[in-house]
Amino acid sequence: MDEHKDRNLCIVRLLILFAFICIFSGYSFYVDEQNYFSATSSSSSDTIKNNPVSITTTEEVLPEDTSLEGVTPSGETSTSESSSSSVTPSIPNTTPSNPTPTTPSTPDVTTPSTPVVTIEQTNQALREQLQQQYPITIRYGLETSGYSVGGLSTVALTDPYAIQSALSSLSTNISLYPSQFFQEIRSSGYSLTIYLIKRYSTNNVTGVTDSSTKNVVISIATDYSFAESFNHEIFHYIDNYIYSRGGRYTTWNNLNPLGYQYGSVNSNLSYTVTGLADAYFVNNYAQTDEYEDRASTFEYMMSSSKISCFSIGRPIWLKAKYISEQLDLFFDSVRPDVTEYWERYVY
Repeated sequence: MDEHKDRNLCIVRLLILFAFICIFSGYSFYVDEQNYFSATSSSSSDTIKNNPVSITTTEEVLPEDTSLEGVTPSGETSTSESSSSSVTPSIPNTTPSNPTPTTPSTPDVTTPSTPVVTIEQTNQALREQLQQQYPITIRYGLETSGYSVGGLSTVALTDPYAIQSALSSLSTNISLYPSQFFQEIRSSGYSLTIYLIKRYSTNNVTGVTDSSTKNVVISIATDYSFAESFNHEIFHYIDNYIYSRGGRYTTWNNLNPLGYQYGSVNSNLSYTVTGLADAYFVNNYAQTDEYEDRASTFEYMMSSSKISCFSIGRPIWLKAKYISEQLDLFFDSVRPDVTEYWERYVY
């Protein structure tokens, strides 16, 4: 009986030992399995978080951009962003085990990058050049915003390409005058500011000269022909100088039809209406008053082509000759022995 009990006790002990072995083996497999899937999950997570991003940069410094916060130049997530994770992300080794040798390219370090010059900078440079060469001040864009004159409001010229065209036209036309011409007027106390605007509130107005003070302001609607408007308004500026020197054009009205009075327009007397060489006025607007008559005549004297009313002895030719003589008389910078640009159709 005792022998039977001992055998049974051995069997029980063996069964208990076997059970412990099985339990221990199963636990080890579970742990390994858990570690395996944890590693895979972690690896998958790291792969998503470290998705490579290629960022191409230039020589320019990038502006601050909140969309790039937490990203380093190499494309990796920054430390501050990854610190919230309990697992330190690993960077996979993408270098091939046997890399193919390549000839390294020589970086171009001798050719500096060309700085980008904007049209606004080009316009500013041209304006500064004109203001240094001539005693004038030029305003355009938002600098003229809200400007009004003679009961007219204005629309600012903001298109940079239109501004460039206006500045180029200004440069071309102002260069047609003697080199010290505008300096002479400025030295007499008459300053000049030129406003380049798009248009006035009244569509048919092309330019306005404000001579209410010695700080003369000429505004030009660049929607119209620049050369015509500029030279017309400039003569109003010239007239101020001539009057300041004592000029009065006392015999000017003798060049008009007998008994004619300014202010009543007769289209039969205007060259642009009739095309007749014997016309007394270049256009209807010249019949406004004697100041507009001279400015309008001078505008055509500065034109690139000659019109038939500038034929010798004709009424408008006589007016052009009168203007040229006044310029010779009152401007030290205008020499009688030199044929100035405005005298091409006179002498």
